[in-house]
Amino acid sequence: MSSAKVEALLGSFQDKKYKVRREALFETAKYASKGEFNKKVLVFLTKFLSDEDKAARSTAAWTLGKYAQNKLYTKSAIGYLTKMLKEEGERDIITNATYALANYAQLGLLDKGDLGSEVLVKLLNSKFEKVRANAAIIIGFFAEEKFLIREAFDQLVRLLEDRDGSTRRNASYAILNYADQDMLDAKILDKLVKGLTDVEAGVRMNCAIALGVYAQKGITDEKALKLLAKLLKDRNEHVRENAAEALIIYTNKNLTDPTVLENSVKLLKDKNKTTRKAAARLLALYAKKKLMHKKAIKPLKEALKDEEISRDAALTLKRYKQNGLLQ
Repeated sequence: MSSAKVEALLGSFQDKKYKVRREALFETAKYASKGEFNKKVLVFLTKFLSDEDKAARSTAAWTLGKYAQNKLYTKSAIGYLTKMLKEEGERDIITNATYALANYAQLGLLDKGDLGSEVLVKLLNSKFEKVRANAAIIIGFFAEEKFLIREAFDQLVRLLEDRDGSTRRNASYAILNYADQDMLDAKILDKLVKGLTDVEAGVRMNCAIALGVYAQKGITDEKALKLLAKLLKDRNEHVRENAAEALIIYTNKNLTDPTVLENSVKLLKDKNKTTRKAAARLLALYAKKKLMHKKAIKPLKEALKDEEISRDAALTLKRYKQNGLLQ
């Protein structure tokens, strides 16, 4: 949404007095924090990236990141933002520069050559937690685009145990994208399993997805079963959904657990239709393996009214009848 309030600052950005231009920058940042944007200021924000004043450079970088988050960007900022990464001791500058670059990466605007692999790996070791988090997500976005920085893998695994939740979340996201591209290491399964109990919902979700990807490629860990089953009751709907999806893959690999059966029944009424479908599918797969629960019968009958899951519900009930659990 183009803001008239921000557009009113265009004249100030072109004022001869530096103080006026600088004030316009901070006002633009303030408006951005409130969700008010105008793409006409992008050229002026970019100019401030090379300003002598540290606060101005930092604010310009953050504001460009906020604009990119809202799909407003200028590629001409990338070179300046990358150059700012050399200011290693400047917490705000390097944090905001990596924040902006992360949002540019999410939009697919960064080329492999814009940020060197060595630079990103080094940033994973930054003493500043937000820098580590931003570097991890950039690497994750690159991996999603099938560009793997292989030398970053061990560092990403280490960051699964970082003290900062955002860093753990972004590292787990990168690792699952590495797994999607067949960069796997069975030795990290224990860390992924541990991530299922993380306080951060994003970490739990990403680790569940990653374990599903690993299982799909033939690498499983039986210790994951009970924890994934527990996540079927997670307060976060995306965690529940992806735990159920991972358990479908485990079930297809002949790895089952009675807790999965019990918790899947409760998910037949989940507000998320994808979760309901996964739960119905799990119950159908368990029934195929003659693993059934009498408490599932009533919810399954009710599920026949839900067009999203009625087919699997009917199939499961048919198998229950074939095995004498249903008259």
